[in-house]
Order: sequence, then structure tokens, then C-alpha cells
Amino acid sequence: MTREIRVDRLTGLMVHDADGRKAGRIRELVAEVERPGSGEYVVREFHLSLGGLIEALGGHQLAAVLAERFGRRPNWIVVGWRDLDLSNPEQPRLRRPLAEIRAEAPER
Repeated sequence: MTREIRVDRLTGLMVHDADGRKAGRIRELVAEVERPGSGEYVVREFHLSLGGLIEALGGHQLAAVLAERFGRRPNWIVVGWRDLDLSNPEQPRLRRPLAEIRAEAPER
């Protein structure tokens, strides 16, 4: 089923996992053109973060640089589109526990 949701309504929203725990805020979406010339995009993945104020103001790249500078890993995760339930776009939820998704996520 195809569904349209405005990106500006998703970015910044807190996502909870299947167990009700905070997973992070939607900071970025990765999309591809569905058909050349159509102007339609398909979201492939979402980038979630618990980076807080620094990330909200400076972006996840700044937060990553600062985290690395202080010897920490950036606190964000890549979530495939199939793992994010947008049936209620104002309260997005992961379909699985965050720990399970983190275990499968590629290192970035």
C-alpha cells in the first residue's frame, strides 16, 4: 500500500520501540526517486538520534564530530523503512525492540 506523509511532519518526532522505550528522534530520511521524471520518492531508511540539543541545532555531523572528539560513539541508528510503523504518523513506533534493530545495523 502506497501512502504519502509529509517529511516535515516526521522530522524531529520521537520514536518509541516495540517495548515502549525511546528509540530516538527522526533526524533524516534517505529516499530514492521512484521513477525518473515522476518527482516521486520512496523512503528507504530513517536516521534516529538521541543526540539532544547539539544535534538539533548543529546536525548529526557536528554531534558525531564532538562525540568522537570526546571519545564517544555518536548516538544514532539507521532504521529500515519496514521497521518503522507510521500507521499513526504523529506517534511513529518501531515494529521491533531497538536492541534487535541495533544488532543488525551496519557500523557507520
